[in-house]
Amino acid sequence: MPIGKLRSLSVTEKNVLALTWDDGHAAKVDLSCVVASNKALKPIMPAKSFGRAKLSKDNWSVEWPEGVDFGAAQLRRWAGEQAGESMPLADFRAWMSMHRMTLDEAAKALGLSRRMVAYYLSGEKVIPRTVMLATKGWTAEFA
Repeated sequence: MPIGKLRSLSVTEKNVLALTWDDGHAAKVDLSCVVASNKALKPIMPAKSFGRAKLSKDNWSVEWPEGVDFGAAQLRRWAGEQAGESMPLADFRAWMSMHRMTLDEAAKALGLSRRMVAYYLSGEKVIPRTVMLATKGWTAEFA
């Protein structure tokens, strides 16, 4: 299912956005770690600056006057990860690295196509909870 545009936005607390997408999905996205870990995002770190977030004219992103923006799809991924609905990309990469897996080996271990694993690694597709659970099961069984 493609992720659509944003319908509404409010800043609920420092570095937290409450968002609603055009499919009706609503979620809070805590950007504290993202903002703190990236020097380029320093301009929106202060609460006053972060509070100036607004929807872009086309509703495909959230933007700040300081020149920072995040797309609707990325915000939806973060919302899913924070809600435990999907696996963070860093965790998937760590699982592959821990088991010294190539793209082909990860695909075989999880019963997925090589292309799907490549989509996950590129961030183009959200890594679903089922894959997260499969990585945990694989680790328990074969590690």
